[in-house]
Amino acid sequence: MNHNTNNHMDEDYHHCNCFVISPRYFEYLRRFLLDNGFFVPLQENHGQLFGLAKNLDETLQFHIKIMRNGRIEAEAEPRTKYLEHLNQEYSSPAHYLVKQVLDASRIPYRQISNSSACLSGEIKYPNKTTSVVGAIFVVLAVVVLALAKK
Repeated sequence: MNHNTNNHMDEDYHHCNCFVISPRYFEYLRRFLLDNGFFVPLQENHGQLFGLAKNLDETLQFHIKIMRNGRIEAEAEPRTKYLEHLNQEYSSPAHYLVKQVLDASRIPYRQISNSSACLSGEIKYPNKTTSVVGAIFVVLAVVVLALAKK
């Protein structure tokens, strides 16, 4: 059931929005993802039914959200322990990762678009990463030194 159409939505260079599944598979997909190393991350509510993440390596996480209409939104971005996680510049569409998950789970899907960002297949790694804990420590040290000078 892999249909490919060129129905372009507004171009989103940071998320893959190319795939749709039937609501009857929502719970099966959620369970499949949890059984395969995904976890529930701290996340913003964008109207998703659920959202999960998986650490891909020391630097990147794969985020996948299932919207109520069956559309899948996914990205690869720096893990939450790095400040670069907050910078959309380092977020990449995770098209091939979504396709791998759907193929592995054997869930029927429709491919509804071919965004140029998704088809490039490029996952952006930051040149360097800044630890959130390290950044907090530096800020606290600066505050303590400033207070000590008073």
